[in-house]
Amino acid sequence: MRIAVIGAGPAGLTSAKQALEAGHDPVVFERHGDLGGIWNPASLGAYEGVRMQTSRHGFPFSDFAPDGGGDFLTVAEMHAYLRAYADRFAVTPLIRFGHEVTRVAKRDGEWWVTAVHRGVPVTARFDAVMVASGELWRPRVPPGAARPPQGVRVLTAKEYRRPDAFRGLRVLVAGGGVSGADIACELAGHAAAVDWSVRRRQLFLPRDCGGVANDMLFSYIGRVALEELPYAGYLAWLDTLLPEYMRMYRATGLLPGTGFHGAVHVNEKIVPHVYRGEVRARAAFDHFADDGHVVFADGTRGRYDAVILCLGYEMPDYGFVAGLRHEELYEHFFWYRDPTMVVVNTPVDTDAFGTACPYFEAIAGWALAVLSGKAELPGREEMAAWCARHMGAPHRRRYYDCWLETIRIGLRSGALPDPATHFAGYWRLVSATVVPANLRPGARAGLPAPGDGLFDLTALKRRVLAWLPERARDALLSAGQIDAADHLGARRVPPSRRIAPWLPYRQRL
Repeated sequence: MRIAVIGAGPAGLTSAKQALEAGHDPVVFERHGDLGGIWNPASLGAYEGVRMQTSRHGFPFSDFAPDGGGDFLTVAEMHAYLRAYADRFAVTPLIRFGHEVTRVAKRDGEWWVTAVHRGVPVTARFDAVMVASGELWRPRVPPGAARPPQGVRVLTAKEYRRPDAFRGLRVLVAGGGVSGADIACELAGHAAAVDWSVRRRQLFLPRDCGGVANDMLFSYIGRVALEELPYAGYLAWLDTLLPEYMRMYRATGLLPGTGFHGAVHVNEKIVPHVYRGEVRARAAFDHFADDGHVVFADGTRGRYDAVILCLGYEMPDYGFVAGLRHEELYEHFFWYRDPTMVVVNTPVDTDAFGTACPYFEAIAGWALAVLSGKAELPGREEMAAWCARHMGAPHRRRYYDCWLETIRIGLRSGALPDPATHFAGYWRLVSATVVPANLRPGARAGLPAPGDGLFDLTALKRRVLAWLPERARDALLSAGQIDAADHLGARRVPPSRRIAPWLPYRQRL
């Protein structure tokens, strides 16, 4: 098949790489002059001080480890990694740089893709299209900030570059997520004063947690089990792991009283900065008053020279695809009206946590399995019904665990061991640290995750086994995939305690 891939960021690169390996003829359209998406420094997709939230152990593609850089890569280091990946797998020659796709339409059984290159429209025909244009390009600006008063500089996280431009200024950073915390920390020591506007308290943990990278603390099954631990018990465990950090956290008043255990924002500086008074936490930004003051949600006011809005991003604009609507993407990826159109992006209604490269790798693998006829989707009516149930309110944000979604998608596509027939391989994967290399076929057992010591892994194993039909468990026992104790233990698990192998988790915020 001739496949158009739109975007040369991580999602587009793995889509093209896997398409090429499957014997297809991919062409990648990239509007910038270099690959990488937001990790291309020239794209201005990320501010200069950004570092990866996931470690070099957990973020990369499953078959290509980083050769250089620190434990948590910078923008430049991540860009170098993606360049090396594209070169290693012969993707770079497939990229048409400086080609901005402006129109995609189905005509006479083919996709006609029009891209503008140096002001000239160029059209080519394809059998399938994989949209990997990313979702972090259109910053959200609330109505209350749309018309800033004279004398106040207002910009978004996308426009922020470095802290020295704000030396001596009073700055408000609006947004309690990772970007807001990162930028507020960068400004401390440069700006005359830094206030940080927070709508709701989030759980921030350091990159290094007691000598272990944050993303290496739990296995896949451990992330599910963590949700069952009472939140107070989770905080008590953090007290033993990070005693000084947690002492400061409680003193700031920013520690959430309730929360999703897995929905962790990664930043080791914001809590100490607030604790020491170098950053002051304020209520949520509401609007600008006529006199130029910022009015906060609690009615208090403040005067600033600059306001940096870190309030998330608008939904991706797929208007260049004729007829495509967000609400019609089955499983968030396949256009149910024509599944030869696939979107390889994070779902539009989510606050996603976790690593990106293996996740995009899994989506692209599923899409190509469908396009190649190796995997099947439900009928059109069933896909439309799914969209009606799940895509009707994309404004209702939800928590989205990219680690666990990688397992679910890999099982759907057939890329991971089927627990009903190859339980031993499946269990080795989900009960080890979340190192992407373990996702490869035939991977050996990984290291245990240190945080999993909180749980009874044997009991968790039997709860997953209990979800399988009894005849499947019998076959697994006969094949030596499980032992008699696990077989018997699974029979004793009540229905309410069973865990589906795709590891579902709580999503609503």
